[in-house]
Amino acid sequence: MKDSDFPNSGDLGEPPETLLQPIEKELVGTSVQQKLSELETWVLEDDSVRVVAVYGIPGVGKTSLLKQIKKTKKVLNFFKLVLWVTVSRESDVSALQRCIFERIELPWRSNLSIDEAAGVLRSVFKERRLLLILDDVRRSIDVSNLGISLSENTVKVLLTSRDKEVCKSMKADRMIAMEHLTEDEGWELFCRGAFVAGEDQNMGSEIEQLARGIAKECRGHPLAIKTLSRTMPQLHSSAPSEWEYILMQLKAIDPQFYRIDEEILRELFTPLKHSYDALETDELRLCFLHLAAYSEGEEIDADQLIQLWLAEGLVKSRFEGRYIFLKILAHRCLVDIEVKEENSLDIWKVKIHDLLRDMAIHVAEIDQNSLFRAGQSLTWFPSVARVISMRISLMRNRIRFLPENFDCTKLVTLLLSWNTIEEVPEGFLENLYKLKVLDLSNTPIKILPKSVHRLKHLLYLQLSNTHIRVLPDQTFKLRRVQFLDLSFSLLITIQSMIKEMKSLQILKLAHCYDLEFVSPDISQLTGLEELDMWKTLFALSMEFETAEELKKASLQDVCKLHRLKRLRLTLKSPIGERTVGNLVELQELWLFWMPQVRQTHLPTDMRAMHNLERLHLYDCHIQGTPDLFSELQNLNYLMLKSSQLLLTLSGLGLGRLSNLKEIEIEECLLVTELGEEFGRKGCFPSLRKLKLWMLPSLESLSSSVEEGALPMLQTLSIFRCIKVEVLPWGLDNLKSLEQIRGDKEWWNEISWENEEMKNHLHAKYVEILEIHDSYQV
Repeated sequence: MKDSDFPNSGDLGEPPETLLQPIEKELVGTSVQQKLSELETWVLEDDSVRVVAVYGIPGVGKTSLLKQIKKTKKVLNFFKLVLWVTVSRESDVSALQRCIFERIELPWRSNLSIDEAAGVLRSVFKERRLLLILDDVRRSIDVSNLGISLSENTVKVLLTSRDKEVCKSMKADRMIAMEHLTEDEGWELFCRGAFVAGEDQNMGSEIEQLARGIAKECRGHPLAIKTLSRTMPQLHSSAPSEWEYILMQLKAIDPQFYRIDEEILRELFTPLKHSYDALETDELRLCFLHLAAYSEGEEIDADQLIQLWLAEGLVKSRFEGRYIFLKILAHRCLVDIEVKEENSLDIWKVKIHDLLRDMAIHVAEIDQNSLFRAGQSLTWFPSVARVISMRISLMRNRIRFLPENFDCTKLVTLLLSWNTIEEVPEGFLENLYKLKVLDLSNTPIKILPKSVHRLKHLLYLQLSNTHIRVLPDQTFKLRRVQFLDLSFSLLITIQSMIKEMKSLQILKLAHCYDLEFVSPDISQLTGLEELDMWKTLFALSMEFETAEELKKASLQDVCKLHRLKRLRLTLKSPIGERTVGNLVELQELWLFWMPQVRQTHLPTDMRAMHNLERLHLYDCHIQGTPDLFSELQNLNYLMLKSSQLLLTLSGLGLGRLSNLKEIEIEECLLVTELGEEFGRKGCFPSLRKLKLWMLPSLESLSSSVEEGALPMLQTLSIFRCIKVEVLPWGLDNLKSLEQIRGDKEWWNEISWENEEMKNHLHAKYVEILEIHDSYQV
């Protein structure tokens, strides 16, 4: 893409729609298609085959082949469960077990032994058709520890590996070797990435000759072809000289620059490095290099990544980071983005291919004076960390001690999370004058050194899941800090000096189970956009019974923070009228009432929250606040959990919300019905997901579903609602309905008056997996 494809202001724009063609709508090459056909046969038809392995060098298309098999309709219809697990270099059995628990939506218990976890998984998988896909296996894995019994004829395992011997040790019944693409196949894949569909048929012979020369530089490696092809100029507006210049650049790159280890092919470096060089701005290139700071195979939380970009000044906003920078990197095939919808909110996970990560590590070290050694089992702080280092990532290692003195005056970012560091020496931070990002999360450190005040330029301070109990007073002199995370720490107090941190935009205190005191001076953080006090020991109140309580922050203090966009609170008294009406910029609100509190009506001034998009109410014993919800016209997600006085959803005004996409009702013991509006035409015009969990008194959703009702509903989940014995008449006529999810025992007990309705809805049924009640989180 050329400079002309971006706004003149200098801000990066989104790639033109005409360029956003899927580069892998199908796999390229007759040999690959033959391999895909063989895989389908072995997986679906050959009962003698239990384990199939695909092996080959990095970047040759192993993962792409299995992604293709995973999404075929035959496979999805044949297996009840299709699970994909990426096995990184450092993954141990427990980590893989936890990953599988998450994939099948089972709660993970931290003290589970390997044998116990395997037993739970075995009970879930028993007598279910299961396809387990293990991607990038580096060493042999005993699949019985993952709950897999290969003696069961309902189970199949697919795996990819770089090493044929690993495949043999995994007792693969069949093996497929992935090889380079032929020259013609490579050209076909290159054309998909470089040109609008069909455009390559009209190119001039001179440009075609040069383009074919560029494609040859990739030597048949699919990864290199995909990334390089996305850097090409637009055919209709480019001259042969531009293509000739690109070919000259490729030939001029010195592969000796790249330090090769045994797993990296030197010939891949040239096209991958060019793909990096072709990124339009220094900021975009640095954003890409940041991905190498994470450990191999890690699914990176996009919001966390963008927060680091913001701290370094690489992007101007979260929107720019997510919808422009990340989209461009994905379009260039430099990253993979997985989008999962939770609570009507898109959760983005970012992954980078191992080869691209290795290339980025070396480029960052040589071009940007960065030291990225995440996930390498280091036990000592590396001595190669130099005075001129600008970025250091040592995440996910086993480092216990930091050096007493660390003279690194140009350091901007320091990431030390997931280590066993117990202490930060006074001298360690003394000379880090330019530091903007410091991450000490998930370490057992107990206190910050007083020298922390030397970090005058610090913007991002991550201290979650540490053993810190009190922040030293010097912390509050960090007046540029915009992001402070202490969630899951042992913190006991937030002192009055918090008011000095005037630049704070995000303050996270969630799950601080020892937090006893928060100063009312928190109300002076007028720039705060996000405050998270979810399920902390300290709960906010509007009522004060003792003089001591008057010295603590109240709900009224928090409601003075008018710029809040996201708020999560724990409450120990009901919310009174004329309290929350000032929070007009709120987009997301979570409220959790302590067990003894009875909030029977929500305050009417909540109607002023016209920007509210997501609302979570836990242990709110509302009986109904007439028309309250109908005023929240931007609301797209609602969670009601443990509302023990609620009998029906009728009358709450939910049906008139034109943007409401998802409703979750959980553990509301007295709810007997949803209300007739759930089946009425014109109500819930945008509702896509309805989740009803553990409602023991619920008897009906509605008596019937009118034609044209619930026009957008895609997923209906009903779990442990034992009195729901009949589904509403007309439910089978919903054209948009894709899934009815429920526990198997409930589904088998449904009474059907119409065989046609039963058959139609049975085809949409998806089982919600259950585990024995003896397994407690």
